[in-house]
Amino acid sequence: MKRIVTLSLCLCLLTLSGCAKAKEVKKLTADDIKTYTAQMKADPLSGDITLDGKKYSLPIKAKTLENDGWKYNDFADKGHDLKTGYYVDNIKMDDGTKSEESRIIVTLYNTSKSTTKFDEAMLGGIEVDKLGSDYKNTVVLPKGITLASTYKDVVAAYGKPKADLMQQAGFITYESSENIGNYGQQLKFEFDKSTQVIKSIHLKSIPEEK
Repeated sequence: MKRIVTLSLCLCLLTLSGCAKAKEVKKLTADDIKTYTAQMKADPLSGDITLDGKKYSLPIKAKTLENDGWKYNDFADKGHDLKTGYYVDNIKMDDGTKSEESRIIVTLYNTSKSTTKFDEAMLGGIEVDKLGSDYKNTVVLPKGITLASTYKDVVAAYGKPKADLMQQAGFITYESSENIGNYGQQLKFEFDKSTQVIKSIHLKSIPEEK
């Protein structure tokens, strides 16, 4: 009988340890938005973003988000040395559950002119896609823009965008230069065309390669 109980306990512990625990994300309040906005620069291209209550100023070290509980799920280059010139976007991160409700997408790069450890590489882009009402993460950008903001809110806060394709394709961009490639500063918003509410935010702040 003791052996059966011990075996059952071991199986339960293994099951629990194999299951990722979803992190709790506090819902935004008006006071939260004011507090986070006060901590960021007013410039939408500053690289400042508050994600789930934590302020980041892009670019940051690749390890930073991991230290705050985010997971690089199914990313083959994690832990490997990265050569100079390394640039990969569309890297999925989440709370460990691999669910779309907690997912963000990031861009990693290495412009150090030498091979570097993964943790020393830089993260210069964060994309947040609000796929529905169940999306968990909260975002605050300079001047109080959130995932609940509309096209009119964004233009009122940041002025005329560099590219305004709201009518044609449902997105606008603010950019530091005419020809944004892998490097530079860019803030892109995609909107639900019927409600004009933000459904996607893509912030990039990567120093121009010298």
